[in-house]
Amino acid sequence: MTARRALLSGFAAMAAASAARGQTGDSATLLIPGPETGGFAVFATRTAAGLARHMPHAVALRIEAIGGPDGVTVANRFATTDAPDGRSMLLLTGAAAHARLVGETRVRFEPSGWLPVVALAEPVWLVGRGGRPDAPSRSAGGPVRVAIGAPDQAEAVAVFTLDLLGVPALPVPGLGPEAAEAAFQAGRVDALLLAGPAPGARAAVLGAEPWVRYDAVVDNAPPAFADLAGQVPASLRAAGQAAAGGLRTRAMVLLPALTPSDAAAAWRRAGMRFAEEETRETGARILGPVEAAALFATICPAPEAITVWRDWAHRRLGVRPT
Repeated sequence: MTARRALLSGFAAMAAASAARGQTGDSATLLIPGPETGGFAVFATRTAAGLARHMPHAVALRIEAIGGPDGVTVANRFATTDAPDGRSMLLLTGAAAHARLVGETRVRFEPSGWLPVVALAEPVWLVGRGGRPDAPSRSAGGPVRVAIGAPDQAEAVAVFTLDLLGVPALPVPGLGPEAAEAAFQAGRVDALLLAGPAPGARAAVLGAEPWVRYDAVVDNAPPAFADLAGQVPASLRAAGQAAAGGLRTRAMVLLPALTPSDAAAAWRRAGMRFAEEETRETGARILGPVEAAALFATICPAPEAITVWRDWAHRRLGVRPT
């Protein structure tokens, strides 16, 4: 009986691999934002190799760069030209997801039903001078000057967060990450967002105190945005989390909606193994399909949350769809 079961198990494994091969074929394409030698190419190359290595059969995963680095053009192309046959995937950027959130007219993709395989995420913290400004022990002062990029960019979530906390905030636009840090050290702003590895250590170097985190629980982290916003309507909370999620999401690999179940299962198993391997070997924050799906739901929220963000951004920052 043992030998017979082993034989049947072998046949079942061969059948599963054959079914997946029938859906994915021997080749597939990962569409990524351009240019070909841009910032996403290294991650895409490593991810493509890792996913192919963990598939149940040999797959050549080709990389094709389309459009610019914000990822809107390639997402539009993916949405309109790629059939759900298990042979195509998209590298979605957080910037493209945020462009959809704010209502950029360039965005023509609808991500409903897309299936996450893996994602590269990073911590995002709001830090500032002294204790959090809504703390009872903090003395009243003028509005908190908050460094942001452009008003229509995801860094505006820092202003949104302080608004929810009832703290007067004055946006200081035109400051990218490095310029924001320099402005903070020079005393020209009082708060900024830190996105990337070791935000606590970076805050300490700047002489800043951690105020709010938008990522998962880590040691010695400040309170979570979701907890601070727990008393506000769910749509407000989801709007803020969507914007912050756009900052957290460096890249996310997705399959089209309606991808056949055998093909989707094969790619997602490969994604889980690749994420485990990368986290173990490099320490990178690679999310497997389950965690990536949760992040995907965050950056592509329900219509009510999208409306809330657009209304707030228009009223507070003068943002209009462009």
